[in-house]
Amino acid sequence: MYGTICESTTSELVDQLSRRGFFGVGAVAAAAILAGCSTTSDASDAGEQREVINALGTTTISGKPERIVVASDFTDLEFLLSLGVHPVAYGNTGSWDRGSLPWQSTAGIADLESFGTTGEINPEIIARYSPDLIIGMKTYLEPAAERLSQIAPVIALDWTTSWRDGVATVGQAAFVDEAAAAAIARTDALISDTAASLNGLGGKTIMIGSMYGDQLYVQGDASAPGVLLRELGLDYRGYNAEQMTALSMEQAEVLAPADILLSLASDQEATTRLENFAVFQNLPAVKARSYAPVELLLSNAFVDNFGPLSAPYALPQLAGVLTGLAAGQGKQLP
Repeated sequence: MYGTICESTTSELVDQLSRRGFFGVGAVAAAAILAGCSTTSDASDAGEQREVINALGTTTISGKPERIVVASDFTDLEFLLSLGVHPVAYGNTGSWDRGSLPWQSTAGIADLESFGTTGEINPEIIARYSPDLIIGMKTYLEPAAERLSQIAPVIALDWTTSWRDGVATVGQAAFVDEAAAAAIARTDALISDTAASLNGLGGKTIMIGSMYGDQLYVQGDASAPGVLLRELGLDYRGYNAEQMTALSMEQAEVLAPADILLSLASDQEATTRLENFAVFQNLPAVKARSYAPVELLLSNAFVDNFGPLSAPYALPQLAGVLTGLAAGQGKQLP
């Protein structure tokens, strides 16, 4: 086994690379999902109190929140928008075009008030919006969690939180449980329909290996894209049981079992360097033209930001890429 890393290191890699957009039929389909997200039948009793388990522990919320602030523009924002709930403000990270991604635009993000944030949250800025609920990614919230909790209840999502768990948690915190259940069901139906269209791709084995900086990151069994590919009825092979493993480019031969090979090309210079490497060029999938660098927008949609909001954009495009690769229509390398 090459370059296996411990669980804590894996978690740190997922955190760092997610914030850089590594893990990285749109508008009409996305609008259809949102149109079904009515919250009129959800819990709205102002006196109801509930405890919500999240990435920072258990948070008590008293009464349906009316002024929600979202700390960033990752899945913390997208999960809320997918339930038909608009925050009073969100944190604009300026990361990989977030804030203007197609599925975010369809959900009306341009009409929302935002504040700049590039990392640790400033509680003073949050307090200006008089929130009764704060939602965000754990790494953004944790350093200021104690101060933020004095402003309003805090709900945190981890980068490794599955999209279903994330949507359910946000729905519970916002008192729109039925909308969350419906959004999950609709997305599951899209996954099932896409799986039927792919029909297993003839049992071809899929792996994901991507260069970022000086390291080759190979997705493992626990990675979000790997889980999704398996749910699509495909033979996804992870490098190991972890989220992902960092290797050197010289170890690219670990990708040899792949019949179809994907690369999340968020670092174009590093991707080009990998594609010019002789060992990589001689991999079976590459020689068979069953390799493709996944462009950043699609990578964002099906890796970093997958959920009810992005699924109508991600799944048709991903299916098209995979079908082409199964037919040997991928990128031709020297």
